[in-house]
Amino acid sequence: MLRSAALVGFLAALAGVWFVGPSFLAADEPKDPPPFLKVMADNFSGKKNVHRALKKAVDTDPIDWGEVGNLTKQYTTAAQFVGAHSKTKPEKGDDKSWAKLTEQFATLAKELDGAVAKKDKEQIKGAIEKLHDTCEACHENHR
Repeated sequence: MLRSAALVGFLAALAGVWFVGPSFLAADEPKDPPPFLKVMADNFSGKKNVHRALKKAVDTDPIDWGEVGNLTKQYTTAAQFVGAHSKTKPEKGDDKSWAKLTEQFATLAKELDGAVAKKDKEQIKGAIEKLHDTCEACHENHR
């Protein structure tokens, strides 16, 4: 009886390592960001434009803070991917400018996230404007 319980316990532990192990180990591996143009297409263009959607959501009265929070989460995730590309070679323009602007974009998205956490409408609008200015500067130099 004791052997059966030990065998069942061993098999359960082995199954747990087999099922959970690979995904657990994969979580520790560094992930490469998606390709830069995919990040742009998936988050900042056309109907998927999170910047435009967030700006519109903040201008509504009353503000749906749940929607603003969801949009901000998407924005900050995309901005972190943009920032992760700071060490890649831009298709056009100076490497130093590229690094500065991509890192600045990621940093400003954190500022936006903090403003949303405070539910400070004016600070959110200011962060959105700074992000827009960074977009414009990057497009001017690297697009």
